[in-house]
This record gives sequence, structure tokens and C-alpha cells, in this order.
Amino acid sequence: MSKIADSNIQIQRTGSLGLGVESTAGQANTTAAVYFPFTENSMRGHHTPIENISSKISRIMDTDSVVGKRWAEGDVKILADVVNSGYLWKLALGTELYVAGTPNSHTFYATVSGNTPLTATLINTRGSTDVEQYTYAAINELGFTVSDGLAEISASFQSQFPTTGAAQSLPTTTSGTILAFKDYFVQFGNTLTVANTATSVPLSEFSLTIANNLETIHRSGLADVSAIRSKGLKVTGSYKLFFDSTTDRDAYYQLTKRAMIVTFSGINNESLRFRIPRFRINEADISTGLDDFYAITANFVAEDYVDSGARLLDVRLQNGKAASYT
Repeated sequence: MSKIADSNIQIQRTGSLGLGVESTAGQANTTAAVYFPFTENSMRGHHTPIENISSKISRIMDTDSVVGKRWAEGDVKILADVVNSGYLWKLALGTELYVAGTPNSHTFYATVSGNTPLTATLINTRGSTDVEQYTYAAINELGFTVSDGLAEISASFQSQFPTTGAAQSLPTTTSGTILAFKDYFVQFGNTLTVANTATSVPLSEFSLTIANNLETIHRSGLADVSAIRSKGLKVTGSYKLFFDSTTDRDAYYQLTKRAMIVTFSGINNESLRFRIPRFRINEADISTGLDDFYAITANFVAEDYVDSGARLLDVRLQNGKAASYT
């Protein structure tokens, strides 16, 4: 009996995921600027064959098929460190303002004048078995969450159908300071200026979602994606805190608009900051068990408003990266 070869049966930890921002959408950038230390990676190709179920004097339905729509999608999750996360913030929002300093400052904000997303090339290595390359990769939705552990970012990508990628020589991951629940504080106010000097409100949970509502477009002459375009931009989130005040409930009842600043602080003056000039609370759930503490979960929506140079949402990273995220 011959021995079964099993040397390529490996775990996902032996793989890698590289990313290079594309200077022109759809033109591959095979030089990865970063290899993510991911906690989840579900990128893969998808194909929907076109069935031929025409009658052929038989009860059999599937008589033939041809190549149909092909594309790729998947979720990539990483810890929200102050270096690597910048690539995801930039792809999700589209624009970066870089200011050199100690530390360097990277402010990301939404591109709203057009609907062409910023794209990247992903190089997905599955151990020693396979290397796939995904061009025209754009972020459909980016989610940020933190509760009582480490903060995480999850990016849902859409791209063209994968092609065979080149083997990567000893890819290494880099990382900045990882951020946790103990590292952030939240301030509210009528304006960003007022919020900036307000007393911090302690939260139990916080989440933020940037939805670009991408659409993959298929057109004649090509089974693969011919274009990816973004539709309406929406920024939502939620926060949870003990119900020791009626402030957030009343803001929900009375549709009181406020500003929000969320700041995470790391070492060496590194930081991550969100600014939302105006948001409304769409839902405020006050629920508890008999022996649990009263808590309120506020689901919010950012509105189009400009204050202190911020519109809808801006995200600032301060770190040691002395260049833009390209």
C-alpha cells in the first residue's frame, strides 16, 4: 500500500495575507505594503455557473452549463493596532491627510464627490499549497468593535476573481500598539469643541460601521467583474453603558443631535481617534434581568454635518509611520 502524501495539510496560521494599494483601480500591485497579522481571513473566489435546463425528452433537469459570473469576496479581521489598521481605514474612507511630526498624523475621511472606491491587491497564501491574487479589492463594509477585551477591525472585501499569485518570500507581519477597552474614553457635546473638553463617559461596549454599499458590475465580454462602484455611504454604530442617567434615553426620545469623540491612547504618543460631528440615536434599548444592572444600548447614525474640519466621520491615527498609506 502506497503512503499517502499529507505534507500540505496545514493550519491557517501558516498562511499570509498581503495588501498593496493600487494606484489605478484594477491594475495589480503585487508589492505588498503590509502583511496582516489577521485573526480571520475568508477571502475566496466565487463562481455561479449558468445552467441549461432545457427539455431533452427526459426528467433530468441539468443537461449542461456554461461559465457564469465570477468574483471574489470575504472578511478579513485584525486587531486594531495603530499601524496596520491605517490601510483598512484608508480603503474604507478613501482619503488621507498625512502630517509629519512626533508622532506622525494620518487623518482619514470619506470621499463623497464620486463613487469610485480606493482599491488594493490582496495576495492570499494558504500555507505551502496555494497563492491567490485578488485585484480590484475594495472594502464594502468596515466594522470596529471593542467590549471588555482587545479592539478589532473587520473588513468585508469584494474584488475580481482570483488569479494565481507569485510565491511570497518570507513574508513578515508588522504591528503597532494593539488597543484594548482600557485604552479609550468617549466624550459627547453639542459640538466637537464642547465634546473635546467634556468629561469622559465610561462605556461597556462600542462599535462603529462604515458601509460603502458596493456593487460588483458584470458586463458583456467578460465573466469576471468589470467594475466596482460604491453607492450610498452610511456610518452607524452603538454604545452601551449603565443606565445611571436619562441623558441618552432623552436624546432618543427628543431626537437630540450631539457630537462624539472617541480616543484610544497607546504608547509613545500613539493614538486612534474618531470624530463624529453630529449623530442621532435611532434606538435606545433599556433591558436587564432581575439580578442584572440596568444598562442602555444606544444605536446611532452619523449625519452629514461639518464641524471643526470634520464631515460625517474622520479617523486619525498617530504613529511612527513616516509616510502616507500607499
